[in-house]
Amino acid sequence: MMHQGVRWTLAAGALLGAAAVSAQGSMQIYGVADTGIEYLDHIAEGGTLTRMPAVTAGHMPSRLGFKGEEDLGGGLKAVFVLETGMALGTGSFMQSGRSFGRQAYLGLSGDWGTLALGRQYAMGLYAMMGSDLMGPAVYGLGSLDAYLPNQRLDNAFTYRGTFGAWTLGAAYSNARDGSAPSNCGPQHGSACAAYSALVKYDNRRWGVALAHDRLKGVKGSGFFGQPAGLTIGDGSRDDHTYLTGYVMVGGTRLGAGIIRRELEAVGETYRSSQYYAAVSHPLTRAVTLDATYTYLDADRSGADAQLLSVRATYSFSRRTAVYALAGHVFNGSRVAYSVSGGSAVPASPGVGQGQTGLMAGLRHQF
Repeated sequence: MMHQGVRWTLAAGALLGAAAVSAQGSMQIYGVADTGIEYLDHIAEGGTLTRMPAVTAGHMPSRLGFKGEEDLGGGLKAVFVLETGMALGTGSFMQSGRSFGRQAYLGLSGDWGTLALGRQYAMGLYAMMGSDLMGPAVYGLGSLDAYLPNQRLDNAFTYRGTFGAWTLGAAYSNARDGSAPSNCGPQHGSACAAYSALVKYDNRRWGVALAHDRLKGVKGSGFFGQPAGLTIGDGSRDDHTYLTGYVMVGGTRLGAGIIRRELEAVGETYRSSQYYAAVSHPLTRAVTLDATYTYLDADRSGADAQLLSVRATYSFSRRTAVYALAGHVFNGSRVAYSVSGGSAVPASPGVGQGQTGLMAGLRHQF
């Protein structure tokens, strides 16, 4: 069996070779390297924890990508994206060890929009862009719902088109994700389907978006960010509905949103509303301050939670920056959310306990 590192090298070499010989096509290599040191208090097992987060960092998860297009004439283009997630601390692949686990798709694009096939984002992610100003950072919205920064669908057929200020999008997958924790692959057929839709309006000063995702499940499968105590059976589903918006006030961006979740499991339907407000303010040309507050209002007694995070970024250039951020989670009496989304296995506090996280790091984009 070919080693995963060898497969990766051959795949990258083939892409580079194709780009070099193409007369009409173009390809771009891009990526983000983002890492740092994190400190957490009130670990349930006792004491504190200092680590280099593996899943995400102070701004965004590290990745390496290849994207390109070929002009087919008549305004039609062929497009592709291959993007892998990386854990800089260990050099390993993310998304269950997949070579291109973040995105992997091929499509056709024109003035009418883009149709694509492959592993792609669900539409809820696009609805949050512009309003979720902390993004997939280590102390972001994903700490209270791990699905939010993991909105990807295997075997997906998608459409997105922008017409002036309006963006429309839709996605369908007949086998949304065969890897853990989803365990919902092609062998289950349409019982593991996913649907997603988006309507978004943006202009120079403000924007608003509405999106809805539905993931279906079967016995033995699961959902990202699944609350404890739920059993997933045949016919289970996980719905997220997003209403988000932002406004520019000078150079300051203000964002807000409501994410409504309804997860139907065996014998119970879990419902919650996650509210968030965010601000990004350029203090100087080099220094930016970001802050986010999010409140998870669950229909279970004692299952609410709140998270507040603040980040300061100093940019040496357009590509390289250092940052420091702090976050604190306030847990209800029956939940133990960790402030940090930095590991696949959360370093949670005790049930009903709060937790503070501090992180300093370095980010480079290329």
